[in-house]
Amino acid sequence: MKKTCLCITSDVHGAILSKNYADNSEVSYGLARYSEAIKIFRKQYDQVLLMDNGDAIQGSPILTVSNQDPTYTHILSYVFNHLDVSMINLGNHDFNYGEATLLRYIRDNKAMLLTSNVFFINNPLGHSQIIHCANGMRLGVIGVVTDYIPHWEKPEHLTNFRFADPIETVKREIERLRTDCDKIMVLYHGGVERDLADGHPTETLTGENVGYRMCELEGFDILITGHQHRSFVTKIHNKVVAQCAANAAQFIKIVIDEQIDVTVDEMSSYPIDRQIEPLVSLLEKQAQVWLDQPLGTIDNHSLKITDGFLARLHKHPLVSFINQAQMETTGAQLSATALFNHATGFEISITMRDLVSTYVYPNTLVVKKMSGKDLKQMIEKCAEYFELKNDEITVNPEYVYPKIQHFNYDMIDGIEYTLKISRPRGQRLIRCTYQGSEISDNDVFTVAMNNYRAVGGGDFDMVARSETVLDTNLDMVDILAGYIQKNSPVIVNHRENILVIK
Repeated sequence: MKKTCLCITSDVHGAILSKNYADNSEVSYGLARYSEAIKIFRKQYDQVLLMDNGDAIQGSPILTVSNQDPTYTHILSYVFNHLDVSMINLGNHDFNYGEATLLRYIRDNKAMLLTSNVFFINNPLGHSQIIHCANGMRLGVIGVVTDYIPHWEKPEHLTNFRFADPIETVKREIERLRTDCDKIMVLYHGGVERDLADGHPTETLTGENVGYRMCELEGFDILITGHQHRSFVTKIHNKVVAQCAANAAQFIKIVIDEQIDVTVDEMSSYPIDRQIEPLVSLLEKQAQVWLDQPLGTIDNHSLKITDGFLARLHKHPLVSFINQAQMETTGAQLSATALFNHATGFEISITMRDLVSTYVYPNTLVVKKMSGKDLKQMIEKCAEYFELKNDEITVNPEYVYPKIQHFNYDMIDGIEYTLKISRPRGQRLIRCTYQGSEISDNDVFTVAMNNYRAVGGGDFDMVARSETVLDTNLDMVDILAGYIQKNSPVIVNHRENILVIK
């Protein structure tokens, strides 16, 4: 019996080389290892087809450089073409650099675009496909992305795009394909919103992730999910459902002969294909020059993070620095920021490498006008990050599973407040003052924050409904780099204004 092998990556986030750009050390992930795996499979199977499930073109310095330079073929497209990727789906982060960059990525890619629930000037960007497998099976493949993207993305990046309901799109495509296919697989750049075992909600059901609900549809067999950076293969409503880890640390392997076998494979199991490096050498050199730019120095505090939990429990000077830059840039009274999942912080001398290793998302800076009531509700939402376990303060498991989201705990400068974690949710803020006076519901403040939080990302509805008074449209990395260069040596006005107690 002839065998077909499908290999599917998701949430690659620009991880082409097996390199950690924080220090250029070798790592166990990356498309360079994937390339070697594919070479092995092409010797083992009669047919090998590669697919990608989105969030490919954001997340690493080499992609940042490529996205800003339209002169050459998009580097991720170039690598996918080298690997002979057959089909791609889009993810939410693929829209981060705007229409021109996204369309260049699509145009330069030889792979067929599957994403059929996104319309560009009223035409679907992608279309479902039918694969004729080596054993004669006809496999239909449908691609959709979460339609929650407009809640996060800059409006100017989406001017000509329209997003349709992914479930309704899949339902429609199943009807169109089912008579011509033996099996149907859906690539969905979105996650699973309920527990894989018992189906209870694991997040607020906003519609960001609808994988579990999608499995209620009849007529398809396999669902490949993404977005949450999880790793699993399971069954939901008799559909095989899988997801692999981010940054090309894993891929989904589907072997089709008499049966369909779905597994998650580790990139670390494969050596690095050194033939990938020459493909990206020019942009790699540009990225290294860009990363090694000296920006300036910090004068009075260490901004290096050694323990992420303690850096949040006892507000780290790095948080004070970011908030300081945000307030001075915008003139806002208050500022809110979070430490991202693997933030490293800085040594005394700061380069662009240090900066992009700590502030990893292309967020922009926004100022909201918030009432005292909404501000306190925002703090209560942040307080949900903590819980008591064995009489010790720890991280609420909801911020670790099903998706790690330390970035949804904001720390606010410009006020002083105390959180008592033993109290029920919504009642943990026991003190909140501004310039020595207790904040009332009717007080009004201007608050600087990133655009993700400004539009309510992380279920911060009270922020989303507040008036936007300034949208800088400036990337935070550029803001922080400029602030360091202008004020070096930077004196950080660090205050221990947040008290988290049992």
